[in-house]
Amino acid sequence: MAQHFQKYALHLESGQNNTLDRKRVGDPPGYQPSVARDAVSTSVSSTKEQEILEAKQSALYGRAQGVFKNVGFMCFMMWMSGSQIHLFSIMMTVSGIYQPLMAIMNSRQMFPPEASEGGKLNILVPRLIFILIQGAGLAFGAWKLHTMGLLPTHASDFVSSLSVPASREFSSAGKVL
Repeated sequence: MAQHFQKYALHLESGQNNTLDRKRVGDPPGYQPSVARDAVSTSVSSTKEQEILEAKQSALYGRAQGVFKNVGFMCFMMWMSGSQIHLFSIMMTVSGIYQPLMAIMNSRQMFPPEASEGGKLNILVPRLIFILIQGAGLAFGAWKLHTMGLLPTHASDFVSSLSVPASREFSSAGKVL
């Protein structure tokens, strides 16, 4: 019975060291080995490159959202310091305004344009998220200044900067007119 299946066997090895004999078995018509190799390597490298770009984009979003804890903690500390004018509350409020302001001004250094790798990565949205979070901290600092009474919000706050109006009447003593 083993002899029966032997007549349908196909032996592609050469007789010497069991390697494929390319001279006897050629490539199918229209097959170009160089194109097939390039397509496989290109698809593998493009998926690998896509994964790397996605990881870098995710890291940019992580960097933008990572400051949320710091800003939240600073807002909590400003809230806990109270609304009276004391050294600690003033120090926390000034720090709560200065740090977000400087972070917004230096956001270009945190998200440089060359990080986009030729336009492949989107740095605008993470930078806007970063600025929005820092802006929320800045707004909380402004609210804290308002609750402390340090923001000029009423017309009476500007009275000292007004000039004295000219008098319409004049009086003097001891002279008859």
